[in-house]
Amino acid sequence: MRTISLPDPDLLRELPERGALLLLLAALDVADSTLRVQHPRLDLEPAPPAHSLPPTELLAELLLARFAELETLVTRYNDAVNDAVGLEEPRLDF
Repeated sequence: MRTISLPDPDLLRELPERGALLLLLAALDVADSTLRVQHPRLDLEPAPPAHSLPPTELLAELLLARFAELETLVTRYNDAVNDAVGLEEPRLDF
């Protein structure tokens, strides 16, 4: 599991959504790790055919894909905000 650091308090006052988005990224990371532990077959290469997966594993696979999409969107949002306000703040990758 990755560790996170909170943004500078001055940055949080200026851009309060950063705190909530950072917590969202942390929650996605925990959910991703939990699903991978619960359904280790999803990490196999090559992946099992979708029709052979039980419904819980198929849904877990779909969730993992959406988690990755949401993480990308949050990162792109933060980058866009940085550009809009002229910040050189590092990305919120953790």
